[in-house]
Amino acid sequence: MLQLLSFTTISKQGDLFISQFQLRQREFIERQNYDVHSVDGMEFDKYDTLASKYLVYTLDGKTVLGASRLTPIGFGCMLQDHFDEFVDDKTVFSTPDVWEGTRFCIDSRLPPEQRRLICQTLVCGYLEFGIQRGVDRIIGLMPTMILRTVFERNGIALERLGAARSFGDSVKLQAASIAVSQMQLDRTRLRTGLEAVLFDDRPIRQEHAA
Repeated sequence: MLQLLSFTTISKQGDLFISQFQLRQREFIERQNYDVHSVDGMEFDKYDTLASKYLVYTLDGKTVLGASRLTPIGFGCMLQDHFDEFVDDKTVFSTPDVWEGTRFCIDSRLPPEQRRLICQTLVCGYLEFGIQRGVDRIIGLMPTMILRTVFERNGIALERLGAARSFGDSVKLQAASIAVSQMQLDRTRLRTGLEAVLFDDRPIRQEHAA
């Protein structure tokens, strides 16, 4: 099941909140050696804000097996703050209804078929969330291989925001944009065989950047 977390759900979904930060600790710090903050075995950064929403995949309602963070860029944008050289047209950072997707991760200890299902579910969740919330597009920075295998392979048409560049240990990164539309979602559902995936029983509230 894919669930949507926010600061308003901490009292009811505390186990999932803790588990997703623990997953990020394992996948980004322990496995990939990210130089980011950690406390008590949980990875976090300044982009974990009250405006952030979290898509988390869980089977038991307590343990997170896959996750991603979504934040309206008016409340903080990692791509703009740290990697704007990857973006040719900077006007994307002042465009209304743009969110940033970050910290996309899946538990690497799981078998390949389960990881593939979680990946596809998160991808569909991006679009379902975007449509429900009136998001125009979701931007982010990822390795070029991930853009192809995670998003394009599962039916999402991407717009590259700039050229791919080597970063760190010769990994090529590229900024891209996902246009949120019903057509994108229909194509992704057809490609993955998934129907509605995102469980969110709370009323939608509009976020507004100052």
